[in-house]
Amino acid sequence: MFSDRQKPKAMNEIGGQPNRIEKNTKIKGDIISEADFRIDGKLDGNVKTSGKVVIGKDGYIHGKVECVNADIEGSFNGELLV
Repeated sequence: MFSDRQKPKAMNEIGGQPNRIEKNTKIKGDIISEADFRIDGKLDGNVKTSGKVVIGKDGYIHGKVECVNADIEGSFNGELLV
C-alpha cells in the first residue's frame, strides 16, 4: 500500500515550472532558464533554455532562441538553434 520508491520526475519538475509571457506584455532583454517557455506577448531579446519554446499565434520574438524543441505559431525574426 505504501512505498518508499519515488516516482520519476516529470520534465517540468526537473527544469521548473513552465514560464509564460502573456498577450499584451512586452519584454526587452535576454531570458535564461531551464524550464519551458510560452510566448504570447512580444520579446525583443534572446531566449536560452534547456526546455521547449512555444510562440503562440499572437506571440513575437526578435532575437536568438536556443532550446531543445520549438513550436512557432506566431512570428519569429532571428536565429533559431534547436
